[in-house]
Amino acid sequence: MPATKKSNSLKTLLSEAEFKRRKGLHKRFVADITAMRGQTIHLVAFQLGNEKFTIEIDKVNRVIVTPKITKLPKTPSYIRGVSQVGKSSIINIDLQEKLGLSDGTESVVNNNGYTIIVSSERFTIGVLVPEVPSNFKVNGDLIHATGLDLAGTPEDETYIKGLIHMDDSTLYFIDIDELIEGDRMEARSLINS
Repeated sequence: MPATKKSNSLKTLLSEAEFKRRKGLHKRFVADITAMRGQTIHLVAFQLGNEKFTIEIDKVNRVIVTPKITKLPKTPSYIRGVSQVGKSSIINIDLQEKLGLSDGTESVVNNNGYTIIVSSERFTIGVLVPEVPSNFKVNGDLIHATGLDLAGTPEDETYIKGLIHMDDSTLYFIDIDELIEGDRMEARSLINS
């Protein structure tokens, strides 16, 4: 299908403003990945279901054994609640459930998983994962931007910044800021309502 038809079909699914935002986001992702060419990129990888995801290591504050989580009322099931980490309370998100990679029988909360504390200028949040994440370095030439049709799909998939093809596997390179910003805002609005 030609790119114009894909773009036109996306426009019918999204508001004009959201379509423009996603198109701009995709353009930024392509520029970021292009700038990584020839560079050594340090990533943190974690497994969710049968899929492997990576984020840039500079977004990771630390990794801890998941502390006690207190459920928040009126939040989506993947927003597991808040926990005390040091002197701060952080919201915890179960990405396995959010991304539809959970079969519903296991929860990373109930299995004493791990929490990746991620930070940006705008937020600090806990990302729940079932196993200890790993870190590795990769040549930026192995990271490829996704097509606009994947980066601009409805709902939650705007977080896929690119794909990394290594050996016989494909890893999702995600923009953690894009993935979490919507959840952070949703959780705050529900807490304050």
